[in-house]
Parts: sequence; C-alpha cells; structure tokens
Amino acid sequence: MNVLVLGQEENWVAGLQKLCSADGIQLYQTIPKAAEIGLLVTDFPSERAGKGIFADIPFLVISKRDKEEDILAAFAAGAEDYMVRPVSPEIARVRILRILKQSRRRERYGEEHPAQIHLTPNENRILAFLMRYPGKAFSREELIEGAISKTYEGYDRNVDNYIKGIRRKLKGAVRETGRIETVHGVGYRYML
Repeated sequence: MNVLVLGQEENWVAGLQKLCSADGIQLYQTIPKAAEIGLLVTDFPSERAGKGIFADIPFLVISKRDKEEDILAAFAAGAEDYMVRPVSPEIARVRILRILKQSRRRERYGEEHPAQIHLTPNENRILAFLMRYPGKAFSREELIEGAISKTYEGYDRNVDNYIKGIRRKLKGAVRETGRIETVHGVGYRYML
C-alpha cells in the first residue's frame, strides 16, 4: 500500500518509512506517477485536504496546530484522524495501519455500520429471491413457490403485504442501489 506524506520533517518521515516498510507500506513525499495512493498524511490546513486530486483519498492530519477549531475543521473536511506534533513514528505507523485496514474493509464491504434492517423470514426470502433475478417480473404465485414454500397455505395477496413491509423497511435505510417495482397485471420485480 502506498502512502503520500506531505509537509512533514525529513528525519521523521525516514524513521516512519523504516517502520512501515516491514508492513509492506511505501511512503512517498511527492506524488508518484504510477502508484495508487491509499492514504494521505498531511499537515495542510484542513480546508485544502480532502479536495482536488486528493478528494477520494482518506487522509490523516499530523500538525502542530492544536487548537480545537483546527482539529474540528479537519474532521469536518473528512480527516480519518488528527494527531498533534510531536508524534512518534511508531504511533503514526499504528494509526496509518488502522486507517488503511478500515479503508480496505469499506472498499470490500461498504460502510462499517450500515443501518440494521429487520425483515421477517418471509420478507427476507422474497427479497433474496427477487434480487437473484433482477429485472424479471414474478407473479404472486411464483413468489410464493420460489421464495416462501411450495406448501404455503396462506392467501396469495399476503405477498402484497410482504412487499409493502420490505419497501417500508428499506426506505431510507440503505443506499439507493435497487428497488422493488410493481408490474401491473404481472406482479413484482427487483430493479437495479
């Protein structure tokens, strides 16, 4: 993983590089041409970090500024962490590793603490079934057979209530990545 370190003292960066190289982390003090940057360590004023070419890169602020408003401004700008100098290279290394680990986890799995959605077992089965076949419309009977059970003895109109419950519970709780649409005369489908 590559880390871009800007505005820090040469000796401090050299000490940090020795510690980080054992973890497979390469530090750069200028923007590399071909390397992908996983983290920016900066002492920039918070209003400059997190913008421009660094907009999508998580950043850690290590600065001599110790006023509360500077620290709060850095977090408001999107800083992952803020450390007031002097900071030992070992502590900086641990914080860098933690931020990189969280960043990789977010890339893999999305946000760390998504909203919990409590679906009933049948709502869960119907949603999972529809998501397996995005864009394909299913009648109530097909949803009962494919998602719930071939031996289901309830009314087929119960599917409408399950869909209503799913929509209500998903509304606003997750990113808009898909939705359940009503297909008049047919039934329901999941659309990405």
